[in-house]
Amino acid sequence: MTNFIRIFILLLTVTLTQIACSDDDSSSKTAAEEQSEKLTGRWKVTTVTLDGAVREAYTETVFTLSPLTSGANMSYIIEENPDQSPWRASSGGRLFFDTQDPAKYLTREDDVRISYEVTETTLVFEFTYAEPSTTGRIGGIVGEWKFVFVKQ
Repeated sequence: MTNFIRIFILLLTVTLTQIACSDDDSSSKTAAEEQSEKLTGRWKVTTVTLDGAVREAYTETVFTLSPLTSGANMSYIIEENPDQSPWRASSGGRLFFDTQDPAKYLTREDDVRISYEVTETTLVFEFTYAEPSTTGRIGGIVGEWKFVFVKQ
C-alpha cells in the first residue's frame, strides 16, 4: 500500500510540474499588435487645435485606421481632409509603431513623430508639423497640432 501511495504522489508531482511548466505564452502579442487592435477602426474628429487655437475646418473629418501585415504598422484613410492640413497624404498613408515605445508613439511615412493616447472610445494625436517652406498650400499649418477623435 505504501508503494502505491508513493507512486501516486510521484505521478501527481510529475503531472503538476508539467502543467506548471507548459508554454503559456503561445498566444501572447507584441505591444505593437496590442496597440494595433486598439487603434483599428473609424475615428471621427471632435476637436483639432493648432498651437492651442481651435481649427473648425475638421468638423467632418474621419480617419480609418487598419493594421498592415503582422500588426506592426497601420494604414490610414482620411475622409474630408481640408486643403490646408498637416496630413501630407490628403487621402491616407502609413503609420509605424515606435520600436522603443509603441504604446505612446507612431511615426508617419514622412517621419513626423506622433504622440498618441488611445482608449476603447477616444484617440488623441499630438505632433509638431515643421515644413521648411511656409507659403502656398502649407502656409499656416506649421506648429503644434492636437487631434482628438471619438470611435464610431
